[in-house]
Amino acid sequence: MSIRGSRSSFFSLLTAVLLMQNCLTSSANIQDYKEHFIGNDPKDLSSEIPKGKVRAVFLGTSSILLDDGETQILTDGFFSRPSLFRTMFSKISSDEQEIKYVMLLAGIKRLKGILVCHSHYDHSMDSPFIAKETGAKLYGSLSTVQIGKGGGLPDEQLALFQPGKKIQIGKFKITVLNSKHTPPFKILGKTNAADPNRPDLTEALSQPAKAEDYIEGGTYDFLVEHGKHSILIKGSTNYIENAWEGLKADVLFLGIAMLGKQEEEFRSKYYEETVTKTSPKMVIPVHWDNFFKPLSSPLEPNLSLGDDVKTGMEYMIRKTSQDGIQFKILRGFESILLF
Repeated sequence: MSIRGSRSSFFSLLTAVLLMQNCLTSSANIQDYKEHFIGNDPKDLSSEIPKGKVRAVFLGTSSILLDDGETQILTDGFFSRPSLFRTMFSKISSDEQEIKYVMLLAGIKRLKGILVCHSHYDHSMDSPFIAKETGAKLYGSLSTVQIGKGGGLPDEQLALFQPGKKIQIGKFKITVLNSKHTPPFKILGKTNAADPNRPDLTEALSQPAKAEDYIEGGTYDFLVEHGKHSILIKGSTNYIENAWEGLKADVLFLGIAMLGKQEEEFRSKYYEETVTKTSPKMVIPVHWDNFFKPLSSPLEPNLSLGDDVKTGMEYMIRKTSQDGIQFKILRGFESILLF
């Protein structure tokens, strides 16, 4: 190879490395939004919950623990958070010690139900182990049920979603709503787009398994009612037009993953179909964090490789401010008393 060719190859490689390093940086600085922080310190999780109130604890991605002092319910519960390298290039499995550690810190000790919004690994992978540890029932799609079976859960601890029908867990009433996954993306040659020829898992999925083995299997939102109050939880950044017509919520946990990557028209319609339709008093963003890093580290916004949290977060802050709606950010293990 000539000196000129050698130099060209070197600079091409250097450019590729620099571009990759840029892609692996955080797509925002969460401290830029500290005026919206509201969460209580994790040490407050041992304090008593006043009667009639519900404590919400944010545990990364769209994992939210709701607790009324008598009963706990959990969405998703993805605590293992394997690294990007492991996720991309090897099989992954639940980190049982990490899950137990998170459960201890979060005060998960009266969990009765786990509701999985869809069956990608960053939502469903840890749910069987959490269910086994707590005795909680696992609710989900056919794919989530197959993941539960692969994790060794008995049939009586598994429940298939019935959209529109209320689930009673303690004083919580949960209605499962049909939804839509975040618009598909492609990273390093891999995509999360649903395969129309394989919409659901049809047999038990055991660990370890590749991340792409956890197929979506349908996406769902949750309307959680407690007394006279209601909470809407949307783990994925997408909508079905008019699906939330007539729904109202005091608090909306709203997925913003990849919102900053979408066109302005999509962002506007997403806001209209979620926040505008339900008129919440408070919006709390979820699924904004880099889930390739452990929960034991301070949460950072998702990577530039696949997201633009800065644009998405600032859009939501601007729109909710214009509408007089509180916009509050919870970080890892932080909690808030609702209602």
